[in-house]
Amino acid sequence: MRIYRDPVRQEMDIQACYRLLEIPETATDEELAKSYKRLALKFHPDRNPHRVEWATRAMASLNDAYTSLKGHRFRNTKAEESESASTEERGDAEARRPQGPDPREELKDDLLIRQFVRHREAAKDALYRYFQYNLHNLARRENPINRGIFRDVTNILRRNYHAIRRLAGLTTDRELLDHFAVFSEMVFNFYRASECLNIPDTYANLVDVEAFRLYKKGDDALHLAHRELFYDRHNRGFIKRDVSGAMLLKAIYHFRDALERYSSSTWAVETTIKLEYALSLKRYMELFFTEDAA
Repeated sequence: MRIYRDPVRQEMDIQACYRLLEIPETATDEELAKSYKRLALKFHPDRNPHRVEWATRAMASLNDAYTSLKGHRFRNTKAEESESASTEERGDAEARRPQGPDPREELKDDLLIRQFVRHREAAKDALYRYFQYNLHNLARRENPINRGIFRDVTNILRRNYHAIRRLAGLTTDRELLDHFAVFSEMVFNFYRASECLNIPDTYANLVDVEAFRLYKKGDDALHLAHRELFYDRHNRGFIKRDVSGAMLLKAIYHFRDALERYSSSTWAVETTIKLEYALSLKRYMELFFTEDAA
């Protein structure tokens, strides 16, 4: 029986998420993360040895609320630079197309492709910086300078994610729409995966110990795969497909194994998010790496 959540599942009710995390809707991302850490340390099963089942359910709800809010904000909160960029990115298109009843019919596919490539490369540059500064390491990310770099990376990803989503509304070409959807979903799932904040355990709960062991195997393999795609291959000048492909399949296997065995673990939410990212990265590879020029 498939017990992990479907990758296209609906997020938790957003208002309920804010209430659960005890923050207002106006809270910053940093305030959101601080509240999550505070509540996670309070409700973690290791801190509640006399009511482990209750604490496990509480942590699962807390993790789900946090990741749902982060995803909601990424998808729906347009940063100021996103709004200003929307005028810029439409500028060429508006100037070149005549006024007509259906502007999508007037916008040339080659212009859309050029705009998509520009936004795609900007997002890939941001992903390169993520690995360049080792921002996957949460301890390094806490450094004030690195925190600013991570914020810049996030803003660039968000801006170009929204830009590509807007491009999708300007065409009915199936091939273009597939490329827009696959790339933007990969960016979105990368962001969610990068925001998984792993709370330290004392490893008193054997289920969590085993769940974390499989999660860590999958996470290590996933790290090698997406580092190869977005960092190592650019430094080397070519891609090692055997590394990225094999590591990605290994990651998917371990994440699925962890979710099938330990669905009640406090690691289930993080594992599901990493699985969703691994699957979207696999779709990205299959679509964009069919030729060496990908």
